Amino acid sequence: MIPSNIGKSPENSTTPSVLNNLARKAIEMQLGNLWLRGEVTDLYMAPSGHAYFSLKDNKSSIKCTFFKQYNFKRTVIKNGDSLLVLGLATLYEERGTFQLKVERVETSGIGDMAKAFAELKVKLEALGYFSPEKKQPIPSIINSLGIVTSKSSAAITDVLNVIKRRNPLLEVKIYHASVQGDKAVEEIIDALLRADINQHDVILLTRGGGSEEDLWTFNDVSIAQTLFNLSTICVSAIGHERDTSISDLVADISAITPTAAAELLTPDLSKLSLRISHNKKTIEKLIVSQLNNYNQQLDIIYHKLEKSHPKNSINNEKQKINNRYQRLKQLIQHNMQARNNNLALKQNNLKHFDFKVDTKKFDINIKVNKISNLISTKFTHKSSKLNSLAQHLNTLSPLATLSRGYSITLKHKTKTIISHFDQVNIGEEIETIVDSGKIISKVTEINETIK
Repeated sequence: MIPSNIGKSPENSTTPSVLNNLARKAIEMQLGNLWLRGEVTDLYMAPSGHAYFSLKDNKSSIKCTFFKQYNFKRTVIKNGDSLLVLGLATLYEERGTFQLKVERVETSGIGDMAKAFAELKVKLEALGYFSPEKKQPIPSIINSLGIVTSKSSAAITDVLNVIKRRNPLLEVKIYHASVQGDKAVEEIIDALLRADINQHDVILLTRGGGSEEDLWTFNDVSIAQTLFNLSTICVSAIGHERDTSISDLVADISAITPTAAAELLTPDLSKLSLRISHNKKTIEKLIVSQLNNYNQQLDIIYHKLEKSHPKNSINNEKQKINNRYQRLKQLIQHNMQARNNNLALKQNNLKHFDFKVDTKKFDINIKVNKISNLISTKFTHKSSKLNSLAQHLNTLSPLATLSRGYSITLKHKTKTIISHFDQVNIGEEIETIVDSGKIISKVTEINETIK
């Protein structure tokens, strides 16, 4: 398992060799063995018999190594050849180079089994059976493990030995199933479903190495469908490092061997104990910190309640009233003192001022008599002038003319003065104003005056 904090801070910085080692393990665990097709380029045949080349397509290339111990057929490779190879995806740690460790080379096309494998792989991949989004991660702590395999296989012995050595406290239940033969597919599916019903933390589907024909059972589409629909996390470890099955591709995690799967599922107890101790201390610190926060919140709330107590409110109001009283008292005293000082100053000024009251009173009386005479004379003059104007206005008034026997004729409705005979019509009402009244009449005849 890759440490979660490695390289995440200056204190936890890593080195190129450590990083390359972690990257190699991650690549091998996630990709494992796979088939790769491409054109040979940059071929180098070493004197040792090992072959180094790249397989390319129209966009990319992958470096490959083909060690002589895997070249059972003594295959001759040339630049420009179109090869189909099976190999382990890995990382060359010294240089940090991604490469494929080739274990098998097919130069004459794909055989029937390989063709069937490729066709099923394409079909299931299109259905999303290999999608990383559908795969579940292994839990950090596993308490219950269900193993689907043959009880007589060498794989179960290796797995149980690793578990006993690394984590004897792990609860293990074995679900027997034939791993090859006519009944193998049916028994494996039944065992997987029973293990899924029992709700283990993880299910391990495994068997040891064998020929391609021996391992063909784990390329069955029914097993692939069962693995894809399991609720429980499933780890697949079929055969050796060079073997890759459809079950490996569908499972949540694929291990290169049964032993590697057992080591993956059983972290070292000493490391686990150290991690638990660390987590315990971390939890204790969090609890203490949380309690301190709660205590601080309680103190703040208590202080707020204390401040809002009615007794404190009354005392605060009394203090405010007393302060206002003292300020008002000081203001009144200051104002009275200022007024007294101002009055004393005015009184002092009055002592040195001679009013001469009698003389001033005599002068005032003379001025009052003079003003009264002027007002009387002015009033008499204005009254005479007003009477003269009124008499003249009365002479010019139409009312005076009416008093001498004349009259004024108006239209009854519009009050318009009629000055000419053509301003009225027969049957129309007219209004005649005479001295001390008016006469309303209707026109019955109109005659033009002959001059």
